[in-house]
Amino acid sequence: MKKKKILMESPFKSNVRRKVLTGLLVILPIYVTFIIIKFLLGLVGGILSPLVRKVFLFYGFALRNSSVDEFVVTSVAFVLVFIALYFIGVFATNFFGRLLIKYFEVILDKMPIIKNIYKSCKQMIELIGLPSRKAFKRVVLIDYPRVGMKVVAFVTGSMTNNEGTELTSIFIPTTPNPTSGFLIYLPEEEIIETNMTIEEGMKLIVSGGILVPDELDFHTKKPEAKADA
Repeated sequence: MKKKKILMESPFKSNVRRKVLTGLLVILPIYVTFIIIKFLLGLVGGILSPLVRKVFLFYGFALRNSSVDEFVVTSVAFVLVFIALYFIGVFATNFFGRLLIKYFEVILDKMPIIKNIYKSCKQMIELIGLPSRKAFKRVVLIDYPRVGMKVVAFVTGSMTNNEGTELTSIFIPTTPNPTSGFLIYLPEEEIIETNMTIEEGMKLIVSGGILVPDELDFHTKKPEAKADA
C-alpha cells in the first residue's frame, strides 16, 4: 500500500516541479529585461532629467515632482539619448566621423590603462552587437582540444601554400567572453558544418550553451569526387 502511494505521488511531484520550472523560465527573462530597462531609464534619467526639467520650466510647464512627472521626464530623456545615439552613428559612418574617431583612438592608445578598457569594451560590443559583420564566415564544430571533444568555432578565412594545400583558419572563442580565444588551421575535411547563423553561434558562446538554436543540424563535408584520369 505504501509503495503504491509513493508511486502515485511521484508523477504528481514531477509534474508540479516541471510546471514551476516552466513558470520560472517564463517570468525570469521578463524580470531581467525589466531590471535592465529600469536601470537604463534610471541612468539616463539621472543624467538628463535636470536638463529636461529645465526645458519644461522654460516653456512654462509646471512640474509637481509627482511619479507621473518623473516618468514623463525620464521617458523624454531616454528618447533624446536614443536620437543622440542615432545621429552619432550617422556621423561616425561618414568620412569626417571616421577620421575624428581614428584620431581619438590614437590618443587613447597612448594611455596605458584606458586603452585596454576601451579596446575590450569595443571588441565585446562589436562581437555581440554586430554579429553579421564579415569577419566570421560561418559557424562550425571541430575536434578540440582532443579528438571526440567538440567545440563551437568560427571560420575566418583560409590560406594556401605554394604546393596548393589549403588550410581553413578557425577562431575558437572562450566562454562567456568571446573577445579572447585561439586561432588554429585545419583542412576542410576535418571541419563539421552547422546550420547556425553567426548571431546564433555568438549567443551560444556568450550564454555558455544555454541559448541553443531550436533546430540544429551539423555534418561533415563530403569529399569531392576526383575526375578520372
